[in-house]
Formats: sequence, structure tokens, C-alpha cells
Amino acid sequence: MKPAAARLSAIIVPIVAIVLTACTGVARANDRPFQFARTAVLEDDENVWSVESWVQRYGGVRGLSLEPEYTFGGGTSLQFELTRFVDRRDEQTGHEAELEFKQLFNNIARDGYGWGVSVRLSAERTLAKTDENTHENTRERGGTVPTFGVQLPFSIALGDSGGYLHLDVGVGKTRDERRAWSSGIGIERELLKRTTFFAELARDGDMKFAQIGARHWLRRDRFAIDFSVQQQRVDGRRDAGFILGLGWYDL
Repeated sequence: MKPAAARLSAIIVPIVAIVLTACTGVARANDRPFQFARTAVLEDDENVWSVESWVQRYGGVRGLSLEPEYTFGGGTSLQFELTRFVDRRDEQTGHEAELEFKQLFNNIARDGYGWGVSVRLSAERTLAKTDENTHENTRERGGTVPTFGVQLPFSIALGDSGGYLHLDVGVGKTRDERRAWSSGIGIERELLKRTTFFAELARDGDMKFAQIGARHWLRRDRFAIDFSVQQQRVDGRRDAGFILGLGWYDL
């Protein structure tokens, strides 16, 4: 094993162990293939669109997400995410919309690290499922609940390996709830031709999240497919599941 690969294995193996022993809710949209960790890698392409979509399953929850993003010049990007989920455990469905603005302040390819700020505004609406016996119309539960959040992403280039380490910390405020602090760590590196492996650990308030997976470029820098397994723990309940995603870039 090459020294660089050995060093990477020393980082990934503990993360894998945590993923396999830790534990899952629908994660909000972020910089794919990560679910919670933001990244601060400045893209070379400007004034381009990208579209990402993925299906998610954990426990009794099924989710479908679509996320278009537009990258301006100077490290500025704006993305919109729409998610629909069905929770068979609580017999309810829901929709979540999120708008996120991100600004990066330096070039990681030049400096070896990158940092920035991410500001998001989201709203979630949850509905009870239609009663099969009375055929009553689906009724609203709790109305539309807005959330405002800020995160500070910091990314480090792992030498000349082409890999990155991502760190971030943030705070969010949901209506009628206390502020919740969040933190995350993610790592990614191409270990096989056109295939990048990644792992992530995150905490958002009382929720703990972990995932490990791979991204394969069907067409380099243009079309990718992701697959990961994940676990989440919240309110004493543990769930496991997976995510399958597709991404189109430089549109």
C-alpha cells in the first residue's frame, strides 16, 4: 500500500467503524455527495448550472429530492432543494423546500485550503395521511415550519492526492424551537479510476448522522452516480438506510 493510501486508510477505518456502530430523519440537502457537511472547494467553472437528485430510505421513511444549483463567478453559488418524504412510522407525508446562498473567499487549488459562509432558509410542511376507513381528506399537521441557518465550511486539500477533508460548524433556528448547533466532518478521495470514496460524520442538535459511500463518474466532471449507506440516531431511536443519487454538472 502506498504511503498516501495508508494515511487515508488510517483516517477512514475509524470512520467506517463509527458508521457501522452509530445510527437516521431525512437529511437536509447539502453539497452532494455529503448530506450535512458543507464544502469550500472553489469550482473552476462559472455561470453554469448543475442538477442533483437522489432517493433516500431509512427505517420507515422514504424520501425523494431534487436540487438545481447555479454557480456565479467569484465563488458565489445559489441552490434550491425540494424534498418529498413519506414516514410510514407516523403515517404522515411531508414536503421541504430550501434555498441556500454560499460564498467562498479563496481558492483551495492555490492556497491548499478554502473557507466560506453558507446561509439557508427552509420551510417544511407535514401532513397526516388520508384515513383509509373514513376516506377523510389529508389534514395539515403543524402548518409550514420555517428554519433559518448559517454554516461556516472549511476544506483542506490532502496534499497532491486529489482528496479533501471538509469541516464545518453552524447554527440553525426553527420556529418555536431553541437554536441548534451543528458540526460535521467529511472526507473524500479518488481511489479507483473515476470513483471517489467518501465518509461523513455530523451532529445537528440532538441528531447524530454517519454515512460512507462512493461516487462514480459515468462521464468525468459531467455525470455522476452516488451510493452510500447511512445511520442516524435521534431521540433514542436508531435507523439505518441508503441513498442513491444522480448528478449532472456544467449544464
